[in-house]
Amino acid sequence: MTHARIAIATAGVFFLTAVGVAALAVPWDANVAPWAPLDLATISVFSAEQIATIDAYVAAVWLPNLLAWLAGPALAVGVLLIPRLRERLAALGPDRLPFLAGLIAGAVLLLGVRLASVPFAAWAAQVRRDNGLLIEPWSDWWARWAMESAIYVALGALALAVGLAVLRRWPRWGWISIVAAALIVTGVASALIPLLQRAEGTVADPQLTARVLDLAQRLDVDVAQVTVLEVSDRSPSINAHVSGWGPTRTVTLYDTLSTSATPAEIDALIAHELVHVRDRDVALGTVLAILAAGGTAALATGLALSSRVRRRVSAASPGDPRVTPVIVATVLVMTVIATVAGSTISRPLESRADREAVEVTGDPDAYARLIYRLAITNKSTLVPAQWRYAMLFTHPTPLQRLAAVDAGSGSRP
Repeated sequence: MTHARIAIATAGVFFLTAVGVAALAVPWDANVAPWAPLDLATISVFSAEQIATIDAYVAAVWLPNLLAWLAGPALAVGVLLIPRLRERLAALGPDRLPFLAGLIAGAVLLLGVRLASVPFAAWAAQVRRDNGLLIEPWSDWWARWAMESAIYVALGALALAVGLAVLRRWPRWGWISIVAAALIVTGVASALIPLLQRAEGTVADPQLTARVLDLAQRLDVDVAQVTVLEVSDRSPSINAHVSGWGPTRTVTLYDTLSTSATPAEIDALIAHELVHVRDRDVALGTVLAILAAGGTAALATGLALSSRVRRRVSAASPGDPRVTPVIVATVLVMTVIATVAGSTISRPLESRADREAVEVTGDPDAYARLIYRLAITNKSTLVPAQWRYAMLFTHPTPLQRLAAVDAGSGSRP
């Protein structure tokens, strides 16, 4: 068996293992499956005006969001499939300096990926602005996009150039070290996410922090940090999530909670997040992300090792910068697939967290009011198209969540 086939077979092992872990560890729920009927029974808690406002926003924003998500991968695939674009990309760097050539090719392609998505991202941002969900100045929005893009391009191009250098130095077994690096980096990144979020700006909110720590103590849940993100100057949206593991495990709350939600609703949201901690949902997500990253790295390097693939892109060796479009397109396409798979896995986890959080608080009415408030404030889709629900929804719809806590009637604040 060739080294290319060994690498691709290894990718298959990683992906199958991820499927097996998900099959065993996820509390699959037919009520939130991709094919689950989107029941309208609880829509009566929303007024006609509220439904119309949400529907108008969703109708305007779903297409630019979808295009912003797919534009980058589509551009990478286009460069891969069009010989003239591949040749021009390969010609950007000096042949005598393959590391620099790989770095330049990767940076240009990744910059193109970001630029391909920005018109649609700006379109979606304008829709959010028109609907009151984005209030920061355009200058701040563009500055944030530019900073994120610079980091994305720099880190991505450097990782690609180093990977190609490894394949040039060890053309047979270098792929193993690349896969190992992908596993380690993914695990470390999962732990560091809370630290990166704090860089966005935090505020001191002793009351919110005390609520989290008090409820965590009642549930015997270990929380290393409580972070309150300062988002009220950018958006009125309310949210919370758990990230990190071990010493970096963090419950993150938006500062908009203090002014938007009642104490009982805040407790309901905190309980939901702490249930995720108690049920080790972040650990499960990290394991699945590590397996997906390892499989993607093995698949991308396996294709670079394939003599058939290299002939198609005129690459002399696995480390030739001409394989750059192969690797980038593979990673981005697998990221799209992973997003859909992650949404399918996330919905039953969120559904379980809803049920168990109601048990923790003992107040289903407050939990229903929280879901109602989230839907109104964030303009959450009430009845999405089935294909969009299946592909992109990480949470059940507000109507499904209201039905799950059996508190649809009378839940309006």
